[in-house]
Amino acid sequence: MTKEQFTFVVDVGNTHTVLGIYKGEKIVDHWRLTTHKETTSDEVMNRVGGLIRFSQIKPEEISSVGISTVVPVLERPWVKALQNLLKKPVQVVSSKNCLNCPIAYANKASLGADRLCNVIALRHRGFKDAIVIDMGTATTFDVLNDGRFEGGLIIPGISASMDVLSEKAARLMPVSIEWPERIVANNTDDAIRAGLLFGFIAELEALVQKIKTELGKKDMPVFATGGWGRMILGHTKVINTYDPYLTVDGVRLVALYGNRAEEIDRDNDEV
Repeated sequence: MTKEQFTFVVDVGNTHTVLGIYKGEKIVDHWRLTTHKETTSDEVMNRVGGLIRFSQIKPEEISSVGISTVVPVLERPWVKALQNLLKKPVQVVSSKNCLNCPIAYANKASLGADRLCNVIALRHRGFKDAIVIDMGTATTFDVLNDGRFEGGLIIPGISASMDVLSEKAARLMPVSIEWPERIVANNTDDAIRAGLLFGFIAELEALVQKIKTELGKKDMPVFATGGWGRMILGHTKVINTYDPYLTVDGVRLVALYGNRAEEIDRDNDEV
């Protein structure tokens, strides 16, 4: 019997970086780190090496490595660190390494790797039509239409909206983001919360409806992922499935079947 291989995946986001180890198709370990945009490969090796040491998996058991990043400056230090630590070439998700997923964008290179990962994962599961709402620093709507990445839209995320509101309005201070008891709030803090959360839900539902109407596909399934997805789940009926690991599952697939593994000179620093 062939022993199942382990795959190490990284999804570098603007605010957080998610790392995971898969055994076959099952995620068996995962971590969430703060993204530091001026990190070095040595710092990445120190952080990641420490996490792997606490897992039950040895570096030599990992056979495939993949990364998606929306922070271009971090691609090189992360790839170099993973290559040095795990002694494997690293598959980097991009429009040129997306398992032949058709992309409707004229400038395909401008498409965020995380958005590609979401669609790659759903294509692998047999979906030809779907909407993915990825709720992070930005909230992206990714549309899979007849098996290709059709496009989508990008709106400010919940926390980004909070940051802008408190920065631009002198008398509105940041608040903890949690669901208020009612939409008609009787204090300023809850009024901000109600506006952010109920406003986000209203926007989300309206945009999903407009996407389905524009494509003429009212039964398209809607998937949610990203850090804010769990908080939104249960407050709207338009989301059919919440999958917190959808993006890293796309990274896993590229790690296994991609065609552009990166090799960085281990003797040269990234600066």
